[in-house]
Amino acid sequence: MSEDRRRELKVRKRFSLHSGFHISGFVFCLFLAASLFFPFSVYAGNDSTVLQTATLQPTQQQMEQLQRLSPAQREALEKGLGITGGTLTPEAVKTLKEMPGFKGLTPENIEEGRKLLEKKKTVIKERKEAGAQEAVKKGVVGREKRARSLFDRFRTVGTYQGISTDLRPFGYEFFREASLMPRQDISVTSDYIVGPGDEIRLMLWGRINAQYALTVDREGNINIPEIGPLSVAGMRFADMKKFIVQNAEQIVGAKANVTMGDLKSIQVFVLGEVKRPGSYTLDSFSTIINAVLAAGGPTEIGSLRNIRLKRSNSTIVVMDFYDLLLKGDKFQDKVLQSGDVVFVPTVGPLVGIAGNVKRPAIYELKGKYDLQNLFELAGGIIPTAYTQQIQVERIQKNEKQVVIDIDDKDLTKSKDVILQDADLVKVFSIVEEVKNVVYLNGNVRRAGKYELKPGMRIRDLIKDENDLLKETYFNYALVKRLTPTDREEKLIPFDLGKVIFYDDAENNIELQPEDSVYIFSKWFFFEKPFVTVEGEVRNLKTGRDSGEALEKSAKNIRMKLKLENLKSSLEDLKSKAEELKANETTDFEKMKLGIEALELKIRKEELEATKTSDRVRLDLIKNFKVRDAILSAGNLTKDAYLEKGEILRRDEDGTVTRIYFNVEKAMAEDPKENILLQAYDRIIIHSIWEEKYKQTVSIEGDVLNPGIYEFTDGMKVGDLVFAAGNVLESAYLDEVEISSQVVKGGKSVREKYRTINLKKALSGDPDNNLSLKPYDRLYIKRISEWQEELFVTITGEVRFPGKYIIKKGERLSELIERAGGYSDKAYLRGAVFMRERVRKLQQKQIDEMVGRLERELLSTGTAQIATATSPAEAKMMKLEAEQKRRFIAKLGSVKAKGRIAVQLYPPDELKETSYDIELEDGDSLYIPTDPMTIQVIGSVYSQNAFVYKKDKREYNYYIDLAGGYTKNADRDSVYILKANGVALKVNSGFLGLSWNSDRFRWEAGSGQVESGDTIVVPEKLERVAWMRGFKDITQILYQIAVSAGVVIVAF
Repeated sequence: MSEDRRRELKVRKRFSLHSGFHISGFVFCLFLAASLFFPFSVYAGNDSTVLQTATLQPTQQQMEQLQRLSPAQREALEKGLGITGGTLTPEAVKTLKEMPGFKGLTPENIEEGRKLLEKKKTVIKERKEAGAQEAVKKGVVGREKRARSLFDRFRTVGTYQGISTDLRPFGYEFFREASLMPRQDISVTSDYIVGPGDEIRLMLWGRINAQYALTVDREGNINIPEIGPLSVAGMRFADMKKFIVQNAEQIVGAKANVTMGDLKSIQVFVLGEVKRPGSYTLDSFSTIINAVLAAGGPTEIGSLRNIRLKRSNSTIVVMDFYDLLLKGDKFQDKVLQSGDVVFVPTVGPLVGIAGNVKRPAIYELKGKYDLQNLFELAGGIIPTAYTQQIQVERIQKNEKQVVIDIDDKDLTKSKDVILQDADLVKVFSIVEEVKNVVYLNGNVRRAGKYELKPGMRIRDLIKDENDLLKETYFNYALVKRLTPTDREEKLIPFDLGKVIFYDDAENNIELQPEDSVYIFSKWFFFEKPFVTVEGEVRNLKTGRDSGEALEKSAKNIRMKLKLENLKSSLEDLKSKAEELKANETTDFEKMKLGIEALELKIRKEELEATKTSDRVRLDLIKNFKVRDAILSAGNLTKDAYLEKGEILRRDEDGTVTRIYFNVEKAMAEDPKENILLQAYDRIIIHSIWEEKYKQTVSIEGDVLNPGIYEFTDGMKVGDLVFAAGNVLESAYLDEVEISSQVVKGGKSVREKYRTINLKKALSGDPDNNLSLKPYDRLYIKRISEWQEELFVTITGEVRFPGKYIIKKGERLSELIERAGGYSDKAYLRGAVFMRERVRKLQQKQIDEMVGRLERELLSTGTAQIATATSPAEAKMMKLEAEQKRRFIAKLGSVKAKGRIAVQLYPPDELKETSYDIELEDGDSLYIPTDPMTIQVIGSVYSQNAFVYKKDKREYNYYIDLAGGYTKNADRDSVYILKANGVALKVNSGFLGLSWNSDRFRWEAGSGQVESGDTIVVPEKLERVAWMRGFKDITQILYQIAVSAGVVIVAF
């Protein structure tokens, strides 16, 4: 055995699939994720690369936890993790998609084949141990499928029936593509009929030399000088020519010649199923086709085979346009005369023919209705047509659709098959596949199609390792077979190494027609060894602004968000696990196992994130050293720190070793510093800026970009202001403060303050444009009382509504006066005043209340679900949790309005009240008309608005109009939202009295309503079991209704 073969067998032994797949089921899935953090180590040998894997073993505690799970729980957890054993590398998946040799082979096929091979090896082991002959059959055949039903077999058709029935009517494209151009160079025939409008050219020579262009007038005459008028209309051109010459030669010694000049136009009608029917003016030589073209061609229901030319109420000719298209015959395309009618009737019987004919289309039948005629119209069948099943789909008697199969192998029966309107004829293809072939694909030297010979086996197709490419994976190959009867896929894995090196009969599978043999590279299943270079190398620097870099950056952001979500879920699980542990529930161990699984998934995602980070990834090749890697990454940048670089190397046990080297010496090929690389090494080239301590200065106040800036030698005040984007218009330039740190004796620091005139500094005055020192702080003040323009809005019933600029300290009464005062329809009690600052405060309060309630509801819900003792109780708890979620979602969608309750009076009177508030930027005031309605909302049978009656001010009157209280109404908590924004609970006044601020007096009962008020009837929340323990809910809903004007209904 050659040295190369021994080395290859050594590789196969160390990479045997037995070592990777003997961890069963779920345990393997869990620990595969962990193994990603202990990647393969690669050692470069002379001719091959040897990989070693770290072995991971579950702890005893983890095995006990797994044993306590049911099979269903294990499967669910495995699916939740998204971890599968032995998955293909991304490079392998890409190869499957891009290489034609792997067309039809999916990653799932490869994984399934590997599992079958493992199962087959297990069966062989059982057979050796137990001696059971039946065990040999286990796992050898493809995956088990359900029995095919009769209906499935009915629906299974060969690929030869996959023909397109997207057909177009034949001949109509001519009218879409052709154009009507006037013809100028046509010679006049002898039988041309002369008429009014024709131009006749007469040339005389001899005793008289003259040329005349004579036009036939409306009476049909031409007037020849020295001869007089001659009547020529209605003559044939030959007769007219003879007639004129005879008359002209009456002049003694004169000779004459007659030709036609410009010809007359004719008026024809194009009617029937054309796109633009009507009257058309055409030239004298226009034909039927010209007329139809002028009218835009036939419509989709216009006939091409029965185009009629009518003249003097008689049909002159019936033109079949198919004769022109199929035979080039223009005999029926007659020249038109003025007054002719071209009529296009509706189309005749239509049949379609699809599939293996030369011209699939929809044809109009005329005269002959047999199938043979249809074949002739379609140009005949092509050699691939399968004539033993010509299929006709027919609509029978306007009742049903039927299918008729015709066996016409010798094409003798087609003339007897009579077609009907709307028939669709399908001519299928012969079976495409070649039967006596096998296909060899993948990591082989001569992939392709091979003749299948009797008794042919794998070894006949691949004679030895010279037929294979380098780095072939010998432990596993695959045959994909189509069963002869139902064409089902069957996967047969085999051990290629045993076939090639040991001539193993069991793995040397006998091939069958259409078998596809797939040979894989070992890099399909193992990640190719690589190293990464990061930091100050050119391929990173030049690519950071490219589209690829931006896309990579976006991917990094997505992965970061995914990791953050996973970590957030992990924290939630840990929090719930603590609750379960405190309650000593039996679910704690299950929860703990889920936490460990999620931690493994997070570690896997973190590893994936490192692959997409800002690094150059390079394949590891033989004798690959630091200098080679740096040059492959584009060489060093000018900012590279040459004195020290790093190599991060992960050992088999997972520990990371940091190796330092001198970058400059490594690039000079110093054998000590130019270190030989190992798989997955990370080379880090630092920047000179990392070694230099950065000093800063800062600028605050009225500049465009306040912040911290890097200090440079010789930096002055003007330089820092320029770096910050210059000063704002509001900046106070006469006095700017510079604060500096002064170190006293190396023991303490004090602040020193200086002031300068920035205006002078920016103009270059050296006394003010001072040099800065590290960590100086420049503060630019704002001009006293400088402010942006303040705007408020007033709308509704005022004389001049709109947006007004206000000055600081302006009040509400002044705004109303500037707006011209109230209109006659203003309803002051319903004025709505809103302020942005108040809206933010209200929204914050709402969010805090809802947040507190959400935490209370969900925390109790989690504990209840964990302590459920039966499936029914758990289901009920789950439904209750969903109700809580929807309720919280309703509360969370509420947005505050920022309304301040005000009572308006005429401006002079308003100035004397507390409602004449000082305005702020963004305030708005809306003054409505009197709505003359009362709204009733909440737990009543008909939530609606009702007309307000001045003599009916008791709220109960309007509740009765709304159908009364529902059974869930909380009658003791009814309140009234007044038109001015104030909320009053009914009957809540002292001794049944309430203060009327409009009339400045006490009134009996607080259930009195006024126009524009809203009566709110809350629902009893105690009826919902989970709400009984939360006393704050009613108060929260009340406050939301008042501040946001929204009444929340729990259900």
